[in-house]
Amino acid sequence: MNYNLENKTILITGANSGIGKAAAVQLAAMGATVVLACRSCERGEQALHDVRTNANSQKVELMQVDLSSQASIRAFAAEFQARHSHLDVLIHNAANFDQSLKTPVLTGDGVETIFATNHVGVFLLTHLLLETLKASAPSRILTVASKGLSVYPFLDIEFDNLNGQRNFSPQHAYYHSKLAQILFTYDLAERLRGTGVTVNCVRVTNVAVADERLTGLDPWVRRLYEIKRRMSIRPERQAQTYVYLAADPAVQEITGAYWDENNQQVRSSPKSYNRETWKRLWDETERLAGLKGQSPAA
Repeated sequence: MNYNLENKTILITGANSGIGKAAAVQLAAMGATVVLACRSCERGEQALHDVRTNANSQKVELMQVDLSSQASIRAFAAEFQARHSHLDVLIHNAANFDQSLKTPVLTGDGVETIFATNHVGVFLLTHLLLETLKASAPSRILTVASKGLSVYPFLDIEFDNLNGQRNFSPQHAYYHSKLAQILFTYDLAERLRGTGVTVNCVRVTNVAVADERLTGLDPWVRRLYEIKRRMSIRPERQAQTYVYLAADPAVQEITGAYWDENNQQVRSSPKSYNRETWKRLWDETERLAGLKGQSPAA
């Protein structure tokens, strides 16, 4: 795949490593202005150097944001809009899967950290950048879910457990938040029909995890990841789906779809298509994000 992206501005969260970083390299190499949104400034600076070098492009920027913090997200969005009047693609790649957690940890906004980062933060950032995306139309939003959801075929949104107050494990919290991302994709796509902004979701498959992501894990968990890595694809391979959905003219009009690593539309779980759950999740996320009545396409 090769596209001319000379006049495109693309924002990628969690771009300091893995799939996000690989996608940044590929998109920057095609001429796009790529903004790396990273939580760690130190890791972000290294990623900035690596992406610029590997893409042979200086049109790569670094901005700091903590997607678990609503204040950080608001400050980031304001700074982004001060720097850029245009946004062609927003890729919500960042995610929290902290397996060291034994009990729920709430953010300063009172939301369980994994759900805050992987869903509420995505919802809030989308809201804050939506007018810029509309003004840049045709534009695209990509969210990210996980093939691992197949382990939970009957999982539904647990409105009495959003903060892990009834049942918590890092794995359960992660997949719960990723299911929320699928529902958010479908609902937002419907709300934005006719605006020129499309919304699609990537089903990430087993992707090799870098050694630094395994730091701090229990030895047996680390060993499982090392075994799993032998059967995983490289981040660069999965990043090709990000690039396809961000740039290919063939998908410019497609919205509200779920895509695998082969650039094929696939079905998500039956419960993810419940429109009543979409609406209830939307309303609850508005409340958690402090956006009641203000969220995108409300």
